[in-house]
Amino acid sequence: MTLPTRPKNQQHLPLSVPSLVAAESVPRRKFLAGLVAGAGSIALSACGGGGSGDSPAAVANDASVANRAGSSGFTVTTPAANATISGTITVTGTAGTNWRNVAVYDHATVAKIGADTTPSSGKFSIQVDTTKLTVGSHQIDVVAFSVAAGQAGGTKTTQTITVNVTRATSPSTSGSLFYGMNGHLAWPDGIYHTMSAAAQLALLKDLGVTTYRVDVADAGMAQTVANALTGAFAGSGVSIMPCINVWSTAYNQNGSESAAYTLGYNLGSSIAKPLKGLVKYIECGNELDSNGLITNGDGSNTNNYSPAIWPAFRGVIRGMIDGVKAIDPTIQCGVNVGVPLAYRALQMLWSGITPNGSANGVSGAAQVRWDYTTYHWYQSSGDIICGWRNNACLNVLQVLKDSFNLPIWLTEWGWQGSQVTPAQQASYVTEALTEYRSLKDQYNIQSVQMYCLIDPDFGLIQANGVTKNPSYAAFKNFVAANPV
Repeated sequence: MTLPTRPKNQQHLPLSVPSLVAAESVPRRKFLAGLVAGAGSIALSACGGGGSGDSPAAVANDASVANRAGSSGFTVTTPAANATISGTITVTGTAGTNWRNVAVYDHATVAKIGADTTPSSGKFSIQVDTTKLTVGSHQIDVVAFSVAAGQAGGTKTTQTITVNVTRATSPSTSGSLFYGMNGHLAWPDGIYHTMSAAAQLALLKDLGVTTYRVDVADAGMAQTVANALTGAFAGSGVSIMPCINVWSTAYNQNGSESAAYTLGYNLGSSIAKPLKGLVKYIECGNELDSNGLITNGDGSNTNNYSPAIWPAFRGVIRGMIDGVKAIDPTIQCGVNVGVPLAYRALQMLWSGITPNGSANGVSGAAQVRWDYTTYHWYQSSGDIICGWRNNACLNVLQVLKDSFNLPIWLTEWGWQGSQVTPAQQASYVTEALTEYRSLKDQYNIQSVQMYCLIDPDFGLIQANGVTKNPSYAAFKNFVAANPV
């Protein structure tokens, strides 16, 4: 059956990046509809000693020369060959009596990932941040120099180790993200504009929220978020996950894939620049499936999707991810859909399938990859583990887990609208949080971000930013009683 979708509102909102904005005012969907960032290759110069690098002309790396200098005394103890590593690791070993400086490099790019270190009593210990490496198999070079860092000449020897880099998330880290909230921190008008970042933070902390999803549509809004992260939010224990709102740009969903990719890339990179080093997660797009992409059915079949709109849909998402990663490859990118059973859109992006009106579509397109799967599920859609498809109960969380095997974030959830009474709203908050918390570990749900903090129809707080609805206490009390 075709499930109902939430009504979409339009709002005009000025942007800060002229290159991304059409000449005329661009419609902006309200957040209910439109809420509803690594190491580069560092060439080794001919300075010797590994200071800013080395070259064959400056530092001998011939095996016979290195051995005569005493390479037999140079060993690497950790990590072991083929070890699985994540986060910050320590590279250790012995340097004998002939090696004066040791550093660690990424074998593929020759980028230094472990600083120059002078051995002490013949031993060395070097910290390496593995988030500077992409996930997967890597070779790292542990290089010993016979002269101090920055000195010319000398010899060197190298131990190359193969390791497997992961992004393992500890339960405590995952738990710290779980209770989330939506808001409009960067909006240039309205209650979120007049209420300071510190005041919004105080409400979030009172609720027990640890992650705040906020919409950004250009570099100016991203800078507002950056200012909050280096100001009131710094050290607060509340992280911010920006969501890139493409609907507020010159995005043409009927245009070409290449044009949409370029727009997405420019948007992603411009937003990531002020946020580099400040955020770990960025959601690339919001409900881009909900405005004409689905032409029939409930979104669970390939032939439900418009062949005319699909290229721009895929292109802008690819572009946003690539643009963010170009600025900061350590930022994890998420992708969502808004129609309840539109998981098929995500499956097609992942598999490189293009809809053409047939049951199976056409394969062979670029496969889109993201780091965590985001999804929206409101009360009006029923139970997420029993969404109705063809008069049968479907577990949407199981579909997402089986399709992508990635962490799942419910980046929007809430009651079905203004017709729900305050008492019913409070009851639903408790009901939904109870279910999501019980399913957290089974489906690797890392965060559930309610819509929203302040809103006349969907907020825990009324539009004046002061009056708290009964749902506020329901949310606060549940989190206090159910830590993760």
